Amino acid sequence: MKLFLENLNKYWATPIIAIVGGLLGLYFTVVKNSLESKTRRIETVALQIETNLKQKEFENNIKFHMFEEVKGAITKNDDKLQKAVLLLVNEMLADDSLFRDKLISILMSSPNTDESVRKIQQDIEVKTKHYIKQDELIASEEFTIDVFYLEDIIKEAEPRAKQIVDILKAEFPDYQVRLRLLPHSINAKTRYRISANEIRYEPEEKEMAQKVLDLINSKNVFKLEMPRLNEINPTKPTPNYISVYVRNM
Repeated sequence: MKLFLENLNKYWATPIIAIVGGLLGLYFTVVKNSLESKTRRIETVALQIETNLKQKEFENNIKFHMFEEVKGAITKNDDKLQKAVLLLVNEMLADDSLFRDKLISILMSSPNTDESVRKIQQDIEVKTKHYIKQDELIASEEFTIDVFYLEDIIKEAEPRAKQIVDILKAEFPDYQVRLRLLPHSINAKTRYRISANEIRYEPEEKEMAQKVLDLINSKNVFKLEMPRLNEINPTKPTPNYISVYVRNM
């Protein structure tokens, strides 16, 4: 009996040790992976914080340089310099309307500022306000296609945009199709930055966007650069809406 028990213990000892060893190995592997995962998350957060700080530093440097440019412009009676500074402020601070408006207000209130510079800013403000007003008129219950021509190269873009509007109105008579100017002041913003012919749409309008693209291509509106499809997911969705941007040939 004693010999039997000894043999039994020997028989079970090896598998039990192997099982315990395996469980310990699995435990340490899980702990190791958990620590590595936490370390990666910490490194990711640290990297994000560092990136945000660098971005903030970069933005502050831009603000400082813009302030210096405006300060220099208002001390000199030089309309060319003032125009250049005005355009620079509108471009570089497109996403920071509060600081941009403050600098422009300083520039406009200076007695040295040329009248032609004031007219340029008035024109920018009129175009921007009109754009915003047109955006507010987009109705989700009516399918709308806006065809934009860029102010940057208006002589080339506008005729093609008008041609596209005529094509779309003929094909989709029940839709609202509008010809619109995309002011430089709006295109300078981060969420725009249109640099090529493009059709923007949200996921729900994908099929319709493809129809619009096929129709434009079938009419040979563009000779060199075909529009590209660009699916977007904005924070504020616009149902039943597609935007076509016309920039060049």
